Amino acid sequence: MMTEHPERTAPPPHRPLSDWIARVRPGAPGRLPVLGLVNEGDERTDARTMPRFRTEPWTRTSLIVERAGEHCRALALRASDGGAVVEHDDCGAPIAVSETGAELIDRLENHWAEPPADPRTVDRLRAEGPALRYFLLHRLTRETDAPPALFHSLPWERVDAAARSATALLRAQTDGPPASPAPPPDGELRHWFTPAASSLAGPLQVLEAGLRTERAGPWFGREAANLLSGLLSAEPRRLPDATRNALAGLAGVLGEADRALHHAARLAAARLTGMHPVTPMRRLLDSDFVLRASSGEPRSGRDEPPGRSEFLEQWPVAAVLTVTGNRLLEIEMEIEDHPAPPTRRRTDPLCQPVTLRPVMGDTDTDTTSAGQGTRYWILLHTGAGALGGFIAVPAPDHTFEVDLDAPPLPLRFLDRVHPGELEASLHANEHITLSEWHRMIDGLAPWHPAHTALAAYTSRHG
Repeated sequence: MMTEHPERTAPPPHRPLSDWIARVRPGAPGRLPVLGLVNEGDERTDARTMPRFRTEPWTRTSLIVERAGEHCRALALRASDGGAVVEHDDCGAPIAVSETGAELIDRLENHWAEPPADPRTVDRLRAEGPALRYFLLHRLTRETDAPPALFHSLPWERVDAAARSATALLRAQTDGPPASPAPPPDGELRHWFTPAASSLAGPLQVLEAGLRTERAGPWFGREAANLLSGLLSAEPRRLPDATRNALAGLAGVLGEADRALHHAARLAAARLTGMHPVTPMRRLLDSDFVLRASSGEPRSGRDEPPGRSEFLEQWPVAAVLTVTGNRLLEIEMEIEDHPAPPTRRRTDPLCQPVTLRPVMGDTDTDTTSAGQGTRYWILLHTGAGALGGFIAVPAPDHTFEVDLDAPPLPLRFLDRVHPGELEASLHANEHITLSEWHRMIDGLAPWHPAHTALAAYTSRHG
């Protein structure tokens, strides 16, 4: 489904790229202008939505102001009455820009619905500071379908260095230190890359730093899973070739390090490079499938209750999807594990996300679209050479997709999941007893939403 962008019907006026601005006031004779308070003292206001930038004509410009005790050319806007504002970054400092950079921003704003993304434009953006590039792309992403090539202007060399370093550090754990170790990344990744991809730079930075400092604790499973989830949802064309290759290499090593991550890692690498395609662990179940399953028709060749089953397999993962006669969707999943599972996850139970998405459109002509869906978490038990789990949930009446592609997360790191979602998952894991849930949840941090979910679950089960 295409997103409607009101700005496409008419080019937007020149208005702030950042959510913070400061009014410019004349300085003493021979001195630089004086900047007022950020957003007139209301820092919670988003300058980009201020009515005056939609009702008054403004022009893009730059002004010489003071920044950290030095002269700095800053990104600015000038009103028709001569008043001006300077844009600030998220640290409250003026956003630096060159004179030609301000001219480039002016050009991009004048073609906002379809901004130019030719190599010369991208190279000119690279010559500007990361703050300017971030705020430009952040607003473009919010308001348009920005051309993927524009995102190549971000400082991806920092991501490349962090990915290569993390890859080398992981390989060193099994192969021994390399003859020439990869240098650590130069500087923090920060939030510069969020316009291009969420859940990428943050997990990557924590992962690389944790491996480099040999940090103890269960953090690895969280950061590895979050990074792979970010790679699975990223638009690969927004990443330069060198970055896609570096991240694909890291994904491959993550999958080798932990088979619980293997499928998601291979799928992420395939999406990034377009090579070695991997079949997703997804299946479309239409309304006829559910209707036949609930009609009392016995399963073919099986001495079992009525229902219908589908099988998914992508080594080391296998799953059986069964719609029963009483309209329950049962999902049984198994992951072939290492003979000696990684020590970093031996103390934390893993939870595999599974999402049921409603599908709209014509499945016969392949003109379908999937909605947001409902997510459940399958608790994975550690058995003889395998991780396995089972859930049973109400089968939707309409056509839906079952998605098992996402990587599992340790239970303790489901701390941002809504309690209602966790409670539904406690109900769905039918083979887990109340005492087992208490043993796993009681020791979690007091603010973990699983406590609220378990209390609700307990009240329903007496």
